[in-house]
Parts: sequence; structure tokens; C-alpha cells
Amino acid sequence: MVKEPTEEQSKILQQKGNIVITAKPGSGKTYTIVEKIARVIPDLPEYKGVIAISFTNKASDELKRRCKQRCADTKQSFFGTIDKFYISQIIIPFSSHVTGNITEYEIVDNIDESSKYAPLLEESFSSKKESILVEGLQEGKIFLKYTGETALYILENVPGAMQYIKARYSHIIIDEYQDCGEIQDKVFIKLVESGLTGIAVGDINQAIYGFTKRFPKYLIALMKRDDFARFELSKNHRCHPSISEYSLCLFGASKTVPREKRVFKVDISGDERNIAAAIDKYLHPIKDKYGIVRNNQVAILCRSNSTAFKVGENLSTPYKIFEETVLDRDNSEWGRFFRDLISARFDESVFAVDYAEQLFSEELEPQKYRKALALCQSIFSNSFEEFCNAEDKIKELAGLVYAQKETKVALNNLHSVISDPHQLKNYVPARENELNIMTLHKSKGLEFNIVFHMDMYKWIIPNEYGDESSVQQDLNLHYVGLTRAKDACYIMNGTARFRRKKNDYIFAEPSSFLSKPGLAERRKDVRWEM
Repeated sequence: MVKEPTEEQSKILQQKGNIVITAKPGSGKTYTIVEKIARVIPDLPEYKGVIAISFTNKASDELKRRCKQRCADTKQSFFGTIDKFYISQIIIPFSSHVTGNITEYEIVDNIDESSKYAPLLEESFSSKKESILVEGLQEGKIFLKYTGETALYILENVPGAMQYIKARYSHIIIDEYQDCGEIQDKVFIKLVESGLTGIAVGDINQAIYGFTKRFPKYLIALMKRDDFARFELSKNHRCHPSISEYSLCLFGASKTVPREKRVFKVDISGDERNIAAAIDKYLHPIKDKYGIVRNNQVAILCRSNSTAFKVGENLSTPYKIFEETVLDRDNSEWGRFFRDLISARFDESVFAVDYAEQLFSEELEPQKYRKALALCQSIFSNSFEEFCNAEDKIKELAGLVYAQKETKVALNNLHSVISDPHQLKNYVPARENELNIMTLHKSKGLEFNIVFHMDMYKWIIPNEYGDESSVQQDLNLHYVGLTRAKDACYIMNGTARFRRKKNDYIFAEPSSFLSKPGLAERRKDVRWEM
């Protein structure tokens, strides 16, 4: 049974041209994107599809899965990350038109400062860098950091590349547009101005990746263009209304003061050690109050790993800390594939056949599908303790999927992770009796019934040493933390805090964000006695 769209969603689904959508957390943006694709696909010829780009592989896989559930035949549509699109649909197919030769390509993640490619590390982009990128292509090197620049160069210099994209695709849809950088925006606009219908979806208040030079200004600029119709998905269907109103009030956008308040500022005498003890004491009453059965429906979200470890080591309740591994930092095609495959293996809701179906179509590529299924079944049969035995099968599956993109760094990272139980466990979900502990950045895109929000202190969130942009990102990060909570959010404030640099404890002053106008009326301030 197909879900009926809301009034806001219906207006978007009826719009035919270019669209920019600002979507609040929990407002049904993925449903809207899926439904939009499902309504576009039937009118396309068999050789055509849409480009659907997500910020992460996990989000892309989820979008692809939901689209296939909604319309079994997605025709020639592309689902993937922006880098994957550049590499697979533009760079590899058309590089030979620039270089004059056909070669196998290597994805280069790191550039040696002593190599001839070192000028690429300079801050500004120039014609000199363009010539170096072309030289790299001639030698079979695709620089991961500059896939956007490389793709744009090809689109501007190889007429057949744009003709191919226009013949193959009707729409380009980009989710999380607030995290797009300048080059991603340029490529998107170029494709739209060349004839594709553009759909950009984002939330200005979730822009938290300024350190990667991604800013919401490109989403804001799209909203001002006359050739884009602007829509908003404002109703948060995931969070309790009081959490939604509180988060909107951070930006002066709340319209009501809810009668029932489920955002709490919790004052505790002491530091992270005392906060951990308080969570132990009050956890079960909170779970009972909101009908929560499992501890893994609860998360403790921190600004930094040091806070996460400090809280964890002082908890009596079982917990799981999710750390970053070498594979998490590997953005090569093979690295991302290894990361997603390992996560799928330890996700109890994913089976070998599910994963194989994500890789190849049984109808269109039966031989590859059967081979992939056999490999997936072998990989998925290995337990956590035996998973290092699956290394060769994992490599073989990656070679079947990405024959031209093997990197030694990715292979080394795979070996490092699957041979080290400490790293490998970060891909295993928390058990039912375990609390989730992670950074606020790592929580983006996730949801929990109950959230304990740490580190709302002056100099931490926000960091007053930062510039205006940095403070804005910290506000957005706080917004992300709040809106991970579906039922209740507890902002934990001690009288002291741990200082990692000096390994000591100092006086903790509450964050200035907690005193923004209107917030006090939209939360409950309580004190937990120990």
C-alpha cells in the first residue's frame, strides 16, 4: 500500500521543473525523493533513468533499495555518491577523448608532497592544476580530491560527454545539498543548464562540514534562482513536536510553545564521571517513562572522542563506543566498498542475497550476479572471530564490482581492519543491552529514541575562539544532536568538565546556545541529585 503524501509533499510531487527543497529532520524527505523518482521513471524510455546522488554510500544504498521497492524497474538510473558519479559516468568513459589513449585507472587518495603532482595540494585551483590532472589521466591516475574538477573539465572539453549524460538521464537529484562545495555546485548547475531537470534537497541548519570546505551558501544561492521553484518540508514526523519546536527555536523559527516538553537541561554537580553515574541511575526510569525496551535505542552523543571515552569508562551500564577506523578515512572506491560490505555483514537485517542484489541485476547481468551471490554467501558465513578468513573473498568481490579501481592503500586498510578486532567491532551494531556512544558528527543521519547530549559548554559548543562560520557550524551540530532524538533529549550539564590537553578537570560554564531567546520556555530545566 502506497503512503499518501502530505500537502507539502504533494506540491513537490506535482512540480515538473527544477526544484530546491529545504527539509527539516524527520520531514519525510527520503519518501518525497523516492516518490518523485517513482513518478518520473514510468514516462522515460528503457534506455534512460535519473541520477540520484546521496552524501554517503549508506544513504545511497537505502535510497536505491526504497526506489526498487516502490518501482521494481528503475531503468538506467544511477544511485551513488557524487564521486562515484563523476568517476563512473564521466571520467572513466570519456578520459580517452582527452588523453588520446585507453588505460586502466587508479584512484589516488594521497598525493606525495615531493611528487610532480604536488602543485595539486595548493589552495587555489588554476589552469596549471588542470594540466596536471590531465597528465595524471594520461598515466592512469584519478585524484579522488579532484574528481569534481576533472569531471567538469571533461564536460567542458568533450562534447560527447554532455551529450551522453543528456541522452542517458532526465533528472539529477542531489540530497544533502547543504554539504556541497563549489565544484559540486558548478557541475550540478552545468548539467541543469544543459537540459537536465535539477532537484536539490537540503537543510541549511544541518551544515556541519565546514572543515571540508562545504558550506550551505550554494543551497541558499539555489533558493534565490528564478529557474528553480522553492519548496519546504517543515513538518518533523520523526521527533516529538517539542523537540522539533526547540530545534527550530535555535534559529528563531519556532511558532509555538509546546505544552508537553521533552527537551531537558539536566544540571549535575560534578564532571563527566558524575554524569555517567547519573545516566546509570536515571536510565531505567526514563526508559519506562517512554516505553523503551532496549538500551541500543539510547545514545550518548559527544563533541569529541575524549568525552565519549571518559563517559564510557565511568558507566556501569553496558555500552558500545563507535570509533573512526582507517577504512572510515578511506574515500577510494575500494575503501568505501570494503566499509559498506563489512557493515552489511554485521547488520542482522541484511542477508547475502540482499547485498548481492544491490551489486548486480539477476536479469541484466546473470553471470556476475551469480558470482557475486556466491562470494557474498561465503563472506557472510564468517563469524566475527573468523572474519579475517574472508579477506580474499572480499577482494575478489571488490574486483568483480570495481575491476579498475584497486588501490594498495585500500587493501592495506581492509587487512588492518579485519585483522584487528578492536577496529572491526566498530562495524558491529550495539547489542540490545548496550548504549550507543559516538560523536555528534558520527550521529548525523541516525536516530534514537532517547539522546543524552553532552559537551554543551562554553569553549566546546560553541568554540568561542572560532570565527562566525565556525560558531554557526557548532550551532548546526547542536541542532543535529537534538534532532537525533525521537522521544526525548537530555542536555547534560555538569559543574566541571574534562580537559584533554592537560588531562585535568576545570570549571564548566554552560554554552551560550542554551540561553538563546525562547529556549527556556521550550524545555524543562531539572537537577539530578546523586
